[in-house]
Amino acid sequence: MTPRIVCYGDSNTYGYDGCDPFGGRLPANARWVDLLGGMLGCECLNCGLNGRTVPHVPRTVEADLALLRRHAPCTLVIVLLGTNDLLTDTEPEETAERMRRFLARLKETLPETAVLLVAPPPVEDFGEGYAFAFEELAGLYAEHAGELGVGFVDTAGWGVQTAGDGVHFSERGHRIFAVKMAQTVRALLLNR
Repeated sequence: MTPRIVCYGDSNTYGYDGCDPFGGRLPANARWVDLLGGMLGCECLNCGLNGRTVPHVPRTVEADLALLRRHAPCTLVIVLLGTNDLLTDTEPEETAERMRRFLARLKETLPETAVLLVAPPPVEDFGEGYAFAFEELAGLYAEHAGELGVGFVDTAGWGVQTAGDGVHFSERGHRIFAVKMAQTVRALLLNR
């Protein structure tokens, strides 16, 4: 069966165009989700939403789980969240704990589906405090992923370029992210 992958995240999954003053979206052939599908030869569904944080309010958690359930059966859910949490001054510990609770519910909801937790690349030029927060978040995510038995990857060293705002991936950044993600997903699915 051809893998079906659901990519669940924020504006960098959605494909927000950081160079567009009107807040547009990059074309499909420039977004990492669509590029990943082409590289892997499978269906990759884009469940990105601008401004999304790690769900923690019960109503939001259940609504997002219902969204993911609608795409079942799927082989893999890629979860890329945390940037907006940190940029709105939610501490790494709280962000990671919210993620741990959400992933536990996701595993209950889709028990046959593999999950890959992705630590987002750190934002650029926002100061040392933010750089440390992203590093701390990645470490906490890795711990929780291990406890929950889900895949994990830290994207800090991937060299993902942004569109000038320091947050949103440039078109080149999307390509780099897609290539690295394809390598990660291949290894994860081969080891299942």
